[in-house]
Amino acid sequence: MKPDPLVVLFDGECALCNGSAAWLARRDLSGRLIFATNRGEAARVAGEPAGGDPDTIVVWDGSRRRVRADAVLALLAALGGGWGALAWCGRLCPRFLLDGLYGAVARRRRWFGRPAACPRLSPLALAE
Repeated sequence: MKPDPLVVLFDGECALCNGSAAWLARRDLSGRLIFATNRGEAARVAGEPAGGDPDTIVVWDGSRRRVRADAVLALLAALGGGWGALAWCGRLCPRFLLDGLYGAVARRRRWFGRPAACPRLSPLALAE
């Protein structure tokens, strides 16, 4: 039985977020990840707040909402292989450390600039 898709909501206005989404899309060989911006229609339908949640990546795993480090670990696990092993190791670390690291990078994400254009992630990407 094929696992359910993960809906990945990311900030479409940040180069780091767009680059991370593109990186994930290139490695998603099973086609399990579906990408959308956190301010679009897909986010609204999923129940996200108006304007999205600009401070974190959000992953909907069925009806479960994952954010910050938990979202990153879920995405790595979905990629499988060595990335899945890394996610397994990450789950052994205390959550406050992982979320602290995530927060430190997120606070500095504007250093990476703004994307030049809307990325083309995958044929399965949700229309915004």
